[in-house]
Amino acid sequence: MEIQELNEAKIPLVKINKKLNRFKGKVIFKEKLDRANKLLERAVLPKLAKD
Repeated sequence: MEIQELNEAKIPLVKINKKLNRFKGKVIFKEKLDRANKLLERAVLPKLAKD
């Protein structure tokens, strides 16, 4: 299938397994989430320039 045909096709390119719904709303990697939140607390974002 060519790229143009894929763009026009009505079929999905990725199929999501319905069994993954059991993880919906659950934190799977709590340690990584905690670490990411700590990094975000200390992150310094650039200031927006005012015109």
